[in-house]
Amino acid sequence: MDELVSRVAAVLAEAHRVHAVVSERANGVDEDWALFYAWWLVRWSALPELLPRLPGVAGVTAELVRLDIEHRAAGGASPWADHYAMALVQRFGGVMEGSRR
Repeated sequence: MDELVSRVAAVLAEAHRVHAVVSERANGVDEDWALFYAWWLVRWSALPELLPRLPGVAGVTAELVRLDIEHRAAGGASPWADHYAMALVQRFGGVMEGSRR
């Protein structure tokens, strides 16, 4: 896995840890998980710096839902964060430090 995909996967894993703390108040159930992830990823994480063409919260929410459906349909063969990261980098491009366009 290339370095950018690894960094995006790490940001997604961090979002998962933050969400776990927040959703604990709802006994771990959050039907709006994608909205929370998208909000956190767009507003608080390093993801917009890694993927500068990233859409806003609504666009990221839709993308996360699409990726969840796709990952489940594939039987979850790969770790979800790796699968999502690869797809996000392919869809929205990205830059590494020192290689800003």
